[in-house]
Amino acid sequence: MTLEELYQENYPIVYGYLLSLCGSKAQAEDLASETFLRAIQKPGKYDGCCKPSTWLCTIARNLFLNEQKRQRRHVELDQAGQVCVPDCSERLLDHVLAQEIVQAAERMPAEMRQVFCMRTNGMRFREIGDALGKTETWARVTFFRIKTRILEELED
Repeated sequence: MTLEELYQENYPIVYGYLLSLCGSKAQAEDLASETFLRAIQKPGKYDGCCKPSTWLCTIARNLFLNEQKRQRRHVELDQAGQVCVPDCSERLLDHVLAQEIVQAAERMPAEMRQVFCMRTNGMRFREIGDALGKTETWARVTFFRIKTRILEELED
């Protein structure tokens, strides 16, 4: 697979994942570009044990977390409580329901939000587990718990 094919096939996945993490198109584009730059600089790091998109999403996640750490050092205390929320309204027909789902997801712990974001962006459970350093079963159980929590909140 050429570099161009790798980029063409995986950019939408990496960009969508980063967009769901940070909520900012500009930041997602910057981090996606940095992800592919890192992948090109260190091609030997890819051992072929997972799909290229999983490997790239792992790089993207690490870049995002590093950026979050860097920003926390420079953010004033009143801004420290901001949360990245996935934009699910484009995927759902009912805008009101989408907003309620986003609000419910916003109240979840960070790791659960990541699983929610990855799954709603089309990643498979195995890819989610690989990207987060967990098992496929862990990803399935976590996503089931997320759905259960969201449904409980929507019923209330």
